[in-house]
Amino acid sequence: MALVLVLFVAFFVVLFLFLLPILFSLQAVGSLFVYPKQLRAVLGNRILRRNHALEHATIVVMMEREPGRKLNGFSTDDGFFVQGVRSMEEVDSAAREALRRLRRGQKRLAIHRNCGTTIVAANLLTAVLFLLSLGVGIYMGWPLYLMVVGSVVAALLLRVPLSLLLQRFVTTDADLSNAEVGWVEPANPRDLRGGVFGLLLAASTVQVRVFHTDPDAVEILRDDGAVVR
Repeated sequence: MALVLVLFVAFFVVLFLFLLPILFSLQAVGSLFVYPKQLRAVLGNRILRRNHALEHATIVVMMEREPGRKLNGFSTDDGFFVQGVRSMEEVDSAAREALRRLRRGQKRLAIHRNCGTTIVAANLLTAVLFLLSLGVGIYMGWPLYLMVVGSVVAALLLRVPLSLLLQRFVTTDADLSNAEVGWVEPANPRDLRGGVFGLLLAASTVQVRVFHTDPDAVEILRDDGAVVR
């Protein structure tokens, strides 16, 4: 009886692993209806892109000071959040140093390998390569399953290079010449939108307020004409 149970479980594990590339690819196809629109919105919001660049640079500075730390962040039109911090002072100091270094031309600080853009890149690549592999496989008569597996592997290998390109040209703007770090304050749990989990995150999360004085940074964000300054 135990052997039958083991074989039964093993069968479903193997089946799941067999279907996993297909399931992942089908899920990624849905991203084609979401991520391009989100990327276009970010591209049209220069303030958000600049805040995103400063967020990355701040986290890089903090990790240079103490390698191995686990830090996360996300940006808004008002500035950015950093999760996993110990004090507001360390973030304030890092943000101001990051701003100085970006102004001195260290644009590499604005690009981060672990940015959430990597997830976007992985999904977009998987979706595009999956559809391409199906088309080529059907046209050429090649094994579709192997084509799908190959497309998933290729997407995983290329996701980081594509993420770095998207960050460089779409989701960040390292021109912080007309930006100023205002102040650092405790994060409001409501801004984290995580329910009970957000309440727990808030204890180690701070918000950095960033102000922009560049009048050209006022841009249309959405089709309804909403703008941000």
